[in-house]
Amino acid sequence: MWAGVFTALSEIGGIQQVSRHSGAVLEEMARERGESCLLLSLNDQRGLQTFVVANKEYSFRAFGRSKLRLVFHAICLAPRLRAVYFGHVHLAPLGLLLRLFNHGLRYWVAGHGVEVWYPVSFTQRLALRGVTGVVAVSTFTRDRVITVQGVPQDKVVVLSPGVDPDFDDTPNRKDPLSLPPESRVILSVGRLVSSEPGKGIDTLIRALAKVLRAVPNSFYVVVGDGDDRPRLERLARDHDVEDRVLFVGEVKADQLKNYYLRSNVFAMPSRQEGFGLVFLEAMAFGKPVIAANYGGTAELVKDGVTGFRVEYDNVDLLADRLICLLLDENLSARMGEAGRHLVKENYTFERFRSRLTRILGDAVS
Repeated sequence: MWAGVFTALSEIGGIQQVSRHSGAVLEEMARERGESCLLLSLNDQRGLQTFVVANKEYSFRAFGRSKLRLVFHAICLAPRLRAVYFGHVHLAPLGLLLRLFNHGLRYWVAGHGVEVWYPVSFTQRLALRGVTGVVAVSTFTRDRVITVQGVPQDKVVVLSPGVDPDFDDTPNRKDPLSLPPESRVILSVGRLVSSEPGKGIDTLIRALAKVLRAVPNSFYVVVGDGDDRPRLERLARDHDVEDRVLFVGEVKADQLKNYYLRSNVFAMPSRQEGFGLVFLEAMAFGKPVIAANYGGTAELVKDGVTGFRVEYDNVDLLADRLICLLLDENLSARMGEAGRHLVKENYTFERFRSRLTRILGDAVS
């Protein structure tokens, strides 16, 4: 029996999407080998639930944030388990516990970003030392897992995420913003939470006044919500750009694509991205992107080719790059097309599935 243990599978977010993709691959792998697979989620609403990837439905059991119930359920399964994939380092200590009941158990841990860039707890560190392997979303994250967490180099592999196969560029309704057709739109997508202050949305707000002097018909649209939103709204008021910053809150996946389609530039100069799935999504829609020269996005965004990279919190440079892309439609189109091609060639779900199948299959065959 195989198992995948994740923090959440039904929520919106990059880690959640990678978790769904990983869970789908695990179940397909087990099925092809004539084995069973159970998918477990800590934080989703308690009970049996489903998610869909590539038009296929997958079932999972959720534990409503009860770590005790999750641990007890996993221990009951332990003697029958052959391999476990943990979707987050916070879950990794469960691998050590399960080995007490099944000494031959193999387990992997996914490494996404900031959660493994800095020293983790003692139990998480022990769990990482005992892994069969760590699957890192980027070379940057892989190097941090090796140097900061002390995991042997031969146990850490890089597996970049892919765009969701159900996320195409066909609009399902008209422009969601009701802005004048000639408006130029800058877009950011991400959680607005105070525990993640380095997303760069505040930098964009500070840069907007300079952008508006050069491109007066510009608007900045922020998709996402969280407890940091009031601070960002105050910042927009303090910089007299509140009428040009549109906070639209969280939107469903099938609605999000309409915002990508309406945008002219996607920008999120963040210092916290282990990879940055939203950059992939924007590039898949043929949009030029602006990212911070830090973390996994520095590997994804090709400076001067698919967009620009800027130093984190450099307001003037960010404004200049935005102005350049908003005014030069030929450059934007060329960069957008380069990004679309890059995604199709390297960042599809099919490539993710093939690579993860090979990584896990080589270790359990």
